[in-house]
Amino acid sequence: MWFSKNIASAVAILAFLSCNKDNTEPVSDIQCIPAVYLTSYCPTKTETHLVRLLRPTQYATRMDGSEGKEVYLAAVINLPQSLIKRDTVFQLQFHYDPNAEQQNKAVGYCNTNIAPAKMVVYDGVSESECP
Repeated sequence: MWFSKNIASAVAILAFLSCNKDNTEPVSDIQCIPAVYLTSYCPTKTETHLVRLLRPTQYATRMDGSEGKEVYLAAVINLPQSLIKRDTVFQLQFHYDPNAEQQNKAVGYCNTNIAPAKMVVYDGVSESECP
């Protein structure tokens, strides 16, 4: 009896300590935004690729592009091989997951000049144009 109470207490303490109080942003709903494939991203734990989103979203990194236009970039975790074609436009469905972003931070040397970019998780491709 004493042993099982101590195990239950230890599990409760470990669960409490593993909570990340700094990470208050929730996982987002799935979004659909037209995107253009650019290149592979920095070395990360999970294969990640850089895309330019053709519409603004809070889940992308905003940069100033040519002629004063804003450009929105995102590093996509788990982008399938079929979409890894430079300048390919597709209807990207994704969600933002702060834990996935934290676990896949760039490691080592990053050869892209667009780092760090916000990371999103691939959910699919819409057959029709994103609304």
